[in-house]
Amino acid sequence: MEDEEFDRLLRVCRLKVSAEQRKKLKSDADDILHYFDRISEVQCDDIPPAFHSVDIDGRYRKDVPLKFDDVEGILKNTKTHRFFVVGPRI
Repeated sequence: MEDEEFDRLLRVCRLKVSAEQRKKLKSDADDILHYFDRISEVQCDDIPPAFHSVDIDGRYRKDVPLKFDDVEGILKNTKTHRFFVVGPRI
């Protein structure tokens, strides 16, 4: 990576780093780019694309509604406001 490109990257990321940190970050960025160059050299023309890491059979469970009788038990420790359940503050 050229120095001008790296300076632009630092500006876009809004990073201010010392000279020592800049040298280390530039070295790391160069290593990452070289690694991606190596990956792009791999021949994978005859390999089909993978959409999932494991095979999925595509079967779904049946959507069957179940009757639940203890609604009051679930809601006994909740707060409500105008008929809405109030969740915890985050």
